This record gives sequence, C-alpha cells and structure tokens, in this order.
Amino acid sequence: MTTNKAIIVLQENSGKTVFDDSLPTDLRSPINAMIDGLAETFEDVKMTLQGSGRYDVVHLLTDNACTRAKLLDCLVDETKKNRTIDLIILGHGVPEKLLLKTPPHLEGDIGSRSIKELLTDAQGRGVTKLNLRMVYMCNCYGASVNDDWLEIGAKVSIGSRERDMMPEPMTTFFVHNWLAGETAKDAARNAYEASISFYLPLYPPTPKTKYKTVEVSYPCPTRKDPFKKCKKSVQVPDGVEFVPHTYVRETELIVDGDGNTRL
Repeated sequence: MTTNKAIIVLQENSGKTVFDDSLPTDLRSPINAMIDGLAETFEDVKMTLQGSGRYDVVHLLTDNACTRAKLLDCLVDETKKNRTIDLIILGHGVPEKLLLKTPPHLEGDIGSRSIKELLTDAQGRGVTKLNLRMVYMCNCYGASVNDDWLEIGAKVSIGSRERDMMPEPMTTFFVHNWLAGETAKDAARNAYEASISFYLPLYPPTPKTKYKTVEVSYPCPTRKDPFKKCKKSVQVPDGVEFVPHTYVRETELIVDGDGNTRL
C-alpha cells in the first residue's frame, strides 16, 4: 500500500539520553536507569515506524548521519517525489538552536537562522517549497524553534517549553499516539501527561496549602456602643494542592501551528 508519506528521524545519541548540564549529577544515574528499564524504548520507536505501514519510507539519520546536510538531502529528495514529510528529532538544544552532529571543521549546530535557510538551500536544488508537515523535537528548548519550522513550511511543530527532562517515554508515547491517528495537539498532550507518572519518584510535586478568604466578626466596642461588632476578611487553610516539579513544568510540550493536523 502506497501512502505517499515519508518520515525522517534525526537521532544524535543512538537512543542514549544525555541530559542538560544543569541537571544535578546525583539525579542523572537514576533517571537513566529508569529510562533504560522501560519496555518502550527508542528501538521500539524505530520498529514501530518501520512496521506501521503509515509511511512509504523511514529515513533513520542516526549518530554520525545526524547532520544538517543529510537532513537537507532527505527533505529535497522526498519533496521531489511529492511525498508528505514528517520529522522527529532526538538530540540536544539550547534556546533558539538545535544541536546536531557535524564534522569537526563545521559549526556544531543549526541555529534558528539555519533552520530557516533549509528552505533557501532546498530552493537552490530545484524545489519551490518543502513538503514538511509535522516536526516533533525531544531536544531541550524545542519550542523556541517551533516558529522557524513553521516558517519553512511545516504545518505543525512540537517541542518542550524549556528543558526536556522526560525525553523517554514521552517520545515513544507521542509516536504511538500519532500513528494511532490522534491529532498533533492530542498526541503531544497525552504523551506529556502519561510520562509524568514515570518521573514522580525523581521529580515529586511540592505540596502547597490552599487558602480561602472568609469574613469573621469580632468585638470592637466603643463608648457609645460597648457591644459593637466589626467584620474583617481573613485567610484560612482550605486544603492542599500539589505544584508540579520545575522539570515537569519545563518539559511541557508546546504545539505551534495547526494542532489539528493528523497523520
């Protein structure tokens, strides 16, 4: 069955999660142990994509092949074949930049400007536009480059608000949701919410007492009225709420563009 669709997977670390340098050292080992112990791994993502029948071709640009040049080749080739292209990125990022593998003599990232230049470079190779539909990023600060992917033609782009501290199983969940036919916004939201429970031992929420305002009466006698009552508003405890951990809040997936896009 021909689907007229292609997917590109950019994966720098061969499935191994490398966290932001700001993550405390004592948290890195248990987090990686939890990720390694999950049945849902990136190998499953690759097998799911290859065996789903949803795409005519799956381009796995892993490790040394995870370069801007290889990405451009795939985007141009699949556009010339008139296939709709989806893109999944598993790597690293900083604000306004996506980090990729490059030869030592080249700059080690494609920043926001270079993402935009992908279209210009593609046009120089004979295509007027890119058939890019959906971009999903597990790199940190992915949301900061959502607008750049949209500018070069993507219909929808998805990335974490700040640091992505739950790359797995969130990526696996997203892929399964997307292949199951969920909209981009639903696939992202459900993947994010489902991943939180896996990290509760490491990223516990903070309990916070809630308060409500009540009006109380109190004696305020005067010479003319020794039995006078006054009223004032006071704050009294009204239960407990749990504030999500900073890392959980930072990881929230932001969907820009047409969130109703489907496979």
